[in-house]
Amino acid sequence: MSSTENHELIRLLFGGLACMTAATITHPVDTIKIRLQTSPHPQNILSMAYRIATQEGLKSGLYKGITASWLREGVYSSLRLGLYEPFKGMLGETDPKHTPMWIRFAAGSMSGFVGSVAGNPADLIKVRMQAWQGQPQSIVWHSKSVYQQFGMVGFYNGLQANVLRAMILTASQLGTYDQIKHTLLNLGIVKDGAMCHFMSSMCAGIVMALATSPVDIIKTRLMNQSKSTADGTCQYNGMLDCARKIRHSEGLRGFYRGFTAQWVRMGPFTIIQLMVWERLRKWYGIKGI
Repeated sequence: MSSTENHELIRLLFGGLACMTAATITHPVDTIKIRLQTSPHPQNILSMAYRIATQEGLKSGLYKGITASWLREGVYSSLRLGLYEPFKGMLGETDPKHTPMWIRFAAGSMSGFVGSVAGNPADLIKVRMQAWQGQPQSIVWHSKSVYQQFGMVGFYNGLQANVLRAMILTASQLGTYDQIKHTLLNLGIVKDGAMCHFMSSMCAGIVMALATSPVDIIKTRLMNQSKSTADGTCQYNGMLDCARKIRHSEGLRGFYRGFTAQWVRMGPFTIIQLMVWERLRKWYGIKGI
């Protein structure tokens, strides 16, 4: 294996490890966000956290779906982070310090697309495990449940919304981080180190949370729905139908249900993910993005 090929594999590996680390730390808030998005009645983040902790336990309730989350990050985030730079190269990047903004955002969209298609089954199981309010069940149990209701195609429920979310998320997260980081470095405001990575990732987390919240709730609703026992139909018939029904029954605010939890999670998640990613690359001897 050539040095270039080895570096490409290491980028994939480090991308997955960085996101698995961030997911482990922020998983309780993600579980609260999922519950807020799927709850029939609006609730605030504190009341939902208290309800889960008292009724299901801190560990068994707030960390439901953590194994599926690791699996999801190992597939989805390895690809979306690991392929970001190769896609920038394909789009014509020659100087990382002065890359046009459109290349950064386009590369993020492309790597997000690939990662979300590959990671959709694990993402779906993760959502269903976190939304499940009974006794914790395994990945296998939830996989069987999906297969029995929908067949193999069921593992790609919510794919359109998931792909759209991943494209927006990765473009806004990596594109913003990349742009701000090199702007700070080019202006000489900070040196390439922890402070630069922290400032850039904090801004990226805010932009990403604002950009992805509407499509994130659509994705969650589609992935968590089950067929009606009465007539075998689903509540939502695709992404547009889901968006229309949310708008009709909950108004525009419905697209930002759980936003506080979304921001509380995605801010720290992005900071941890990108700082760990940069640190791993530096440790191995690979240049930062």
